[in-house]
Amino acid sequence: MKLLFTVIISLIISSNSFSQYSNPESVTYDPVGKNYYISNTLSQKIVKRDPSGTVTDFATVGSSIYGVTYYNGNIYVANGNRIRGYSIATGTQVFLDTVTGATFLNGIAIDSTTGILYASNFASGLNARIYKVNLNNGESNAWANLPRQPNGVYVDKARNRVLVCSWGANAVIMGVPISDSTSVSTLITTPYANLDGIKLDRNDHVYISVYSSTGSVVRYDINFSFPAFVVASGFSNPADIYVNRWTDTLVVPSANTNTVLFFPLSIPTNISQVNGVISDFKLNQNYPNPFNPETKISFSVFSKGVVNLSVYDISGKLISTLINSELNAGEYEYNFKSNGLPSGMYFYKLKSGNFTETKMMTLIK
Repeated sequence: MKLLFTVIISLIISSNSFSQYSNPESVTYDPVGKNYYISNTLSQKIVKRDPSGTVTDFATVGSSIYGVTYYNGNIYVANGNRIRGYSIATGTQVFLDTVTGATFLNGIAIDSTTGILYASNFASGLNARIYKVNLNNGESNAWANLPRQPNGVYVDKARNRVLVCSWGANAVIMGVPISDSTSVSTLITTPYANLDGIKLDRNDHVYISVYSSTGSVVRYDINFSFPAFVVASGFSNPADIYVNRWTDTLVVPSANTNTVLFFPLSIPTNISQVNGVISDFKLNQNYPNPFNPETKISFSVFSKGVVNLSVYDISGKLISTLINSELNAGEYEYNFKSNGLPSGMYFYKLKSGNFTETKMMTLIK
């Protein structure tokens, strides 16, 4: 017996329009309104992206606008040495706290159970700190001193810690216990320079953006026991990424190209059994080809393992990672939708263990 998996995947590509994004820096999500909010360092604005993909201005903040996060009907943003909050309902400012001692607040993360916001001070030496801001009463204080210049932060409530990624060569991931901010530990020293955003998905995989002109997003296991897996690459300065745990979507703001890209992290499946035996790994030619607007990509997995299926443009630039997860042996069929892509030739590549195969497909509109 073999399994036939019918999988529907939509490739969601944001517009490159300068009027939409202007050095996008950080992303957050309102699960009630189902809107994304993106900070832009050049335009000094937060913009809103609705479920249809329409982008509109939400709030003008001013210079030094960086990390954003959602909490209790408001969008909070790091702004120099201040934390500002804006009402989703009205777009007006409803919160302002000047954080004493802070010089450059950058990454921010919220403990949604307490209303405590953690913000990195993007500095080295004695100023390498995490500040704590109570959104309920506006009180703030220096919370943790760090051995490396901090950037992205994430509240890992299940393990009672705040995760912090650092800037600089051989950047590290640090863990700070919520109950004891003096016990800072280095969880892993990475081979990468300049880590930016850090987020967890629903399966507790850790996603980290590597900020460079040839940047990438990598994934670690929750204990950092194994080397990182490259989820997606070819970005120009990927900044403070977001993982949407409601929709299983990785969101990557690419600062230098004024784009925000969306990648599915989980695959909805309909499973039926048919007769047959899987004898090897195999990537089949898509059908139909040429296609518009969608085509089927099928392949066989001989043994259980991590499978990566990605699409590239004719220059070899990554367009999207369609799947990057462990699959059982079986035959898979993907209905690939080309939403937002121009006509042209594209490559799709299948990788699993030592197996790699690439084929070409043509989109004609």
